[in-house]
Amino acid sequence: MAAEHNTYGCNYCKSAASFKGDYAKMPKTCPTLTHAELTKEVSGYLVEPYRSIMQVADQTPFDANRVLRNRVEELIVYLKALGLKRVGIAFCVTLLKETQNLIKYLHQEGLDSIAVCCRVGAVDYTEIGLTKAHPDKFAAICNPLAQSKLLNQADVDIVVQMGLCLGHDIILQQQCTAPVTTLVVKDRALDHHSVLALR
Repeated sequence: MAAEHNTYGCNYCKSAASFKGDYAKMPKTCPTLTHAELTKEVSGYLVEPYRSIMQVADQTPFDANRVLRNRVEELIVYLKALGLKRVGIAFCVTLLKETQNLIKYLHQEGLDSIAVCCRVGAVDYTEIGLTKAHPDKFAAICNPLAQSKLLNQADVDIVVQMGLCLGHDIILQQQCTAPVTTLVVKDRALDHHSVLALR
């Protein structure tokens, strides 16, 4: 028997009424109304580690003068506030320069970093049955399984994802034992600014 399909009011909400706490403007199928036993349950946020994560996350967007921080600045504030010192970086080879800059910023803040490139292992496409544009030339696969294993072995506190391909990023997130956050999402067409496609 197929699982029951639910469509929540979020699919077509025009009011963002939950953000405003305006129950009168919420769609009748808003989960705030229809699934209150799930959406109003906050006990999980009152215990660690989620308590600390939520408190720190709430403080990272702005500095002491209420000036917005960029995502790199937020990341550093977040890491330091939670005492996360050993930072794993899973990066795409096309973002080597940006990764090296991130490493520099982290080190300036007294944070340790361990970076692993997507092409680690130098495994040719043909070894896992992938086709190549130029069959006569070596082409290394992206290797998120190896990236995650190396970062797990390095016992990092958190993994920062830098531009991994769609699908490869999912494998990395599934296999890493440390929490994973994305700093750069891969978007070749939009120079990694995927939100532009939605505006």
